Amino acid sequence: MGNAKVIEFPKERSFRKRFRDKVQEQKAMLVLSIASVALMTVFVNQWLVDNSETAIGARGNRQIASFEPGVFARDVKWEHEIAKKLSAEKTSLVAALAEKPTLRDDLIFGYLEGKYGMKVAQGKIERLEFIDAQAGEKAMAISNKASFLKKYADAFGLNFVEVSPVQSQDSSEQVFSLIDDSKTIVGQAHFAVDSEGRVHSLRFTQ
Repeated sequence: MGNAKVIEFPKERSFRKRFRDKVQEQKAMLVLSIASVALMTVFVNQWLVDNSETAIGARGNRQIASFEPGVFARDVKWEHEIAKKLSAEKTSLVAALAEKPTLRDDLIFGYLEGKYGMKVAQGKIERLEFIDAQAGEKAMAISNKASFLKKYADAFGLNFVEVSPVQSQDSSEQVFSLIDDSKTIVGQAHFAVDSEGRVHSLRFTQ
């Protein structure tokens, strides 16, 4: 347990609120990114319009425009730099939008709605604990715990494919054996529940 990594959750600020704040920050960054691309596009369009109007005016006055290779080369280089910048902005924006949540994200923020803190050691979840009581929330009642465990086995970081309930004398705890594909018990899942069957914590032992 010396290598255990504990994610702390201050009492005055729930994990779910911090997650919401992070989402808001990401949205703000996304808006700024879109705004920068839009601003750059407007600037380029204006530059093209100005140059087009200048060329038309020159033809209307029957003036012969002089061709300066140095100026032309600088303009072409500038256009290429702008195009590369716009392309990079678009690529990063698409990548951000295309990023998919992991199964663990779905477990913590989806199924468990951000109501549970997580203790992780060596990439494995050792414990989940209800943390939102102070916010007036209630712990979740997981009706089919065996299906829940199997669905999120990879998110827990544990190598099991089957689940078997274990008889317990303590009504406040429900225990399940975790079995791998060679029919070997690799650990146990302990659900701490209240009188209404709501899960206040889940811990794994080996």
